[in-house]
Amino acid sequence: MKITDIKIRKTKEDTKLKAFIDVTLDNLLIIHGIKLVKSDKGFIVCMPSIKKDEKYLDIVHPANAEFRKYLTDEIVTKYQELVNKK
Repeated sequence: MKITDIKIRKTKEDTKLKAFIDVTLDNLLIIHGIKLVKSDKGFIVCMPSIKKDEKYLDIVHPANAEFRKYLTDEIVTKYQELVNKK
């Protein structure tokens, strides 16, 4: 499965939450509401989730570490390209 489009909506620069992301996979499936968060260790991609019994549960998530890395790398690269265009 390949990422065919990434749409980024930046947030305020003074927060840890840097952007909301929509990812299209194989021009067939769109995942809305992915969050890009900046931590002390780098960027974290947070999948869409719901709160249930004081816990957050992912609605959708990568099935393996390889796809999670691919997804994270593509999102972070696209975000950095957008930020560096200024």
